[in-house]
Amino acid sequence: MNRRGIPGGPSSRPRRRVLGAVLTVTALMAGLGGCGLLGGSSGDDKPSGDGQNMKIRLGLVKVVDVAPVYIAQQAGFFKAEGLDLELIPLTTSAVGIDKMAAGEMDMVHGNYVSMFTAHAKKVVDLKWVADCYAAKPNVWMTMTSPTSSVKSMSDLPGKKVAVTTTSNLADMTVWSVLSAHNVDAKQIKYVQMPFTEMAAALKNGNVDAAVMAEPFITQAAKSMGAVRVFDAASGPTESIPMAGYSTNAKFAAANPKALAAFQRGLAKGVEIANSDRARVEAAVQGYAGIDAQTASIMNIGAYPASLEAARLQRVPDLMKDFGILSERIDVSTMVLPQAPVPAK
Repeated sequence: MNRRGIPGGPSSRPRRRVLGAVLTVTALMAGLGGCGLLGGSSGDDKPSGDGQNMKIRLGLVKVVDVAPVYIAQQAGFFKAEGLDLELIPLTTSAVGIDKMAAGEMDMVHGNYVSMFTAHAKKVVDLKWVADCYAAKPNVWMTMTSPTSSVKSMSDLPGKKVAVTTTSNLADMTVWSVLSAHNVDAKQIKYVQMPFTEMAAALKNGNVDAAVMAEPFITQAAKSMGAVRVFDAASGPTESIPMAGYSTNAKFAAANPKALAAFQRGLAKGVEIANSDRARVEAAVQGYAGIDAQTASIMNIGAYPASLEAARLQRVPDLMKDFGILSERIDVSTMVLPQAPVPAK
């Protein structure tokens, strides 16, 4: 309307042009903000995999080793990194190795000896994503029944000893400790079975001893009075790295962002596990199905905050001494880049 109030006069056209321009710019900025080009949010602030697969199928044995993963999963740390992590229970590391080799799993939690053996035999081209667990006193024990004739390590030659798998962490550490005490470990007869079956095998006399991890050590002591013979992670195997998280070289090359997201999420779970025992106990009760009392008295090893090739090299070197490996493995060639954890 012009100064005289007549519609369509000359003064109304500039106002319409200005109003139209304002509306256009406002719409454009809203669109750019929605796309995140101006630092705005589209309502989804999860890290992007830039087209990479951001799902990982992780197989793990339900031992105390893996508590940080479950803590991180329950706290939403992996989801916050944009990672869809599927946890798949395993009875033994060997099962996980076969499934990863067949493409049915992307990552596997397993004892280092079994994993290095599979790599050396070219079952899978292994890469280490993260460390998992290291020994402390009483977390890796050779157990027996209260009525067994096995009273000390010197009684083991000629006896049947349960292990999850042969040529793995169990028989290697037993050999190492017994050799240090001049006991002939070569005369032991190893019987393979899952941790979940060892207490019953001891009780029924099917085996004379068993190499066990927590929470199965404490469970066996409570359920059938199992007693400790000796610590398989002592002397030459004291503080030995026990288990880690691995993938195959092909998955590692194709999905570095997903693996970095796993490393960051796990690091937060490890931090909690190392500072809050109650969280570890609660997690193990959930995934291992143990009662609160067992969780409160079980022994817990170390959850390393980083993966160090030099420290891990101790395992394949001991394997070569034991005769599991014919050639030395250079661990540094197998360790993937470690993702930095953002400051708090």
